[in-house]
Amino acid sequence: MKILITGRHVGVTDAMKEYAHAKAEKLTHLWDRATSCRVTMDTDHDKHQVEMVLQVNRGHTLVAQAESDDMYAACDLAEQKLAQQLRKYKERLTDHHRGERRHEVDASAPEPTEPSKGEDTYEDVIKDMRSGD
Repeated sequence: MKILITGRHVGVTDAMKEYAHAKAEKLTHLWDRATSCRVTMDTDHDKHQVEMVLQVNRGHTLVAQAESDDMYAACDLAEQKLAQQLRKYKERLTDHHRGERRHEVDASAPEPTEPSKGEDTYEDVIKDMRSGD
């Protein structure tokens, strides 16, 4: 995965680059088919903002923005948001009914039997309700 780390209105130090790179690499554990990740660090007075843009396959783009008093905390928050979006994306792609076939009858299931003398059928219950018993 290609990772690009840039700064806007702030000089990005090597330590901040390494930290952001580690956070972006962490996302590959969730989705190894991601093509690129762009991390933009910005500062506005006392607030630090981090924006992470992840390109996943099929042209989908996931974006997470976070703001905090500390640049490292903002990077953590953005990574958590992006990880949540990535989990949601994977969940949407997963076929949950892969092994189930709704229209086939299971041959090992027992055949329905006639109700025994002690059990009432649906029709008997309806008759009893109508007659008031």
